[in-house]
Amino acid sequence: MAENLSSIEKAAKILIRLSKEPYEMTALELSEELGINRSTVHRILNILIGEMFVLQNPSSKKYSLGPTTYTIGTSYLHNQNNSERIKYILEDLAKETEQSIGYAILVEDRILNMYEIENYQSIKIGYKSGCFYPIHCGAYGKCIMAFYEPEKKLREIVYSADLYKKAPNTITDPEILLDEYRKIRQQGYAISDEDSVKGLIGVGAPVRNSRGKVVASVAVAILKGTITDDKFKEIINKAIASANKISQLLI
Repeated sequence: MAENLSSIEKAAKILIRLSKEPYEMTALELSEELGINRSTVHRILNILIGEMFVLQNPSSKKYSLGPTTYTIGTSYLHNQNNSERIKYILEDLAKETEQSIGYAILVEDRILNMYEIENYQSIKIGYKSGCFYPIHCGAYGKCIMAFYEPEKKLREIVYSADLYKKAPNTITDPEILLDEYRKIRQQGYAISDEDSVKGLIGVGAPVRNSRGKVVASVAVAILKGTITDDKFKEIINKAIASANKISQLLI
């Protein structure tokens, strides 16, 4: 029950909810969705407003995240090792392939999106930095989780995850997903073929730290049917090369 949570846990739930669509909600909407007493929601929101974690729209009376959350998020981003050099490598890859490029990292058992570059496609996918991605679909999730260790813990994560249907080819069966992970480990990269977004094919290349552990992924998103097979193979090789360059920067 949400009412049994501490005030800090309730505040965290409110902030996390406001970080997702529709990004702006009333106190009543937050109360009903999170199962927290409305007066408690108001009290917490007033405290968060005081520190500018949250802002209130004077017209609609709805609440949204404030500039303090951006400051904290930016601090986290800039404290990641070699963030500027990683961005340069990603920008070079975007320029070379003329495709949408992204970078996600493993945070405990979750996939966190760090960077997105969508300068070369007329259609924008609209991924947002700071979002978490599912483990069972998309180039990020499949690539990073395929190399997750230990494998016993990976099975537990897969069987406890919500393997919901997101696109035509989304894998929703735990054993089939584990087989897909094994295939990815063998070939050294992941392919996402309309399993996350219809009409989109993606490539995910693993990034390893100095101990050889996969901690991130470089991904390329391509509108299906817009490139030849040879060009696709070239993009796979370029994504792997970029991931290897980033690996050399990590400790």
